[in-house]
Amino acid sequence: MADTIDLTQVKLDFCTQLRTKRSYISDDLPATYLTEDVSETGYWCVRTMGVIGPDDGFVCASACGANRSCYKSSLTRPV
Repeated sequence: MADTIDLTQVKLDFCTQLRTKRSYISDDLPATYLTEDVSETGYWCVRTMGVIGPDDGFVCASACGANRSCYKSSLTRPV
């Protein structure tokens, strides 16, 4: 039996510029792996290509949110 994910308990709003290695190999539902703030996970920002974002803050799933000036929401629809 396959494991199921309760999407009501998953944060689906994330910064579109946040990346991990799983961004390129994961078959999980869109970005659910970005909600796993695990200390062993290496995060980077695609704008700076490093662990420091454009606003000089550290990059990780818990820190990259709407409170940052460089944040780009995954829920924003293109115009």
